[in-house]
Amino acid sequence: MKSPLNSAVEVGVRVLMLLTEAFPAHLDLNRLVLLDHSLLHSADLGGPESLHPPLPIRAGELGVKRRTIEGGLEVMIRAGLAHMDVGADGIQFRASDDAEGFVSLLATSYAGALHERASWVVSRFGSLEETALRQEMRDVSAHWSEEFEQRDLTEEANF
Repeated sequence: MKSPLNSAVEVGVRVLMLLTEAFPAHLDLNRLVLLDHSLLHSADLGGPESLHPPLPIRAGELGVKRRTIEGGLEVMIRAGLAHMDVGADGIQFRASDDAEGFVSLLATSYAGALHERASWVVSRFGSLEETALRQEMRDVSAHWSEEFEQRDLTEEANF
């Protein structure tokens, strides 16, 4: 049995929440990768409690996130909840007119937490230029590296 965690449907719902919060803005894949990561690890960025635990390997998530987000976007586009547009700025994605209605039907506590964090992420990072957003991510990931190194030293001292 495949895990439902980080499945195309779950990632698609997360990305759809971001696109709905950013509506009518169009977001490219790079921005969606960074915003989705911020949504899951919001406490690292000074926001609400993170949805995913603060594991020292979370920086590695960024490397595989692009593919999972592409899969999630494909599901949402097929469902008519998101659109892909090609223009002078490249390929960008936006929520469809039906997206907000769909998102409002999700009534679990997890969906509520996703919505809260998506709102925070878009208000905090949505208007940042890509270079500023990337710098925010670098600052946080540098902290993760320090955490990982400290844990390694602590574990070695215990042997």
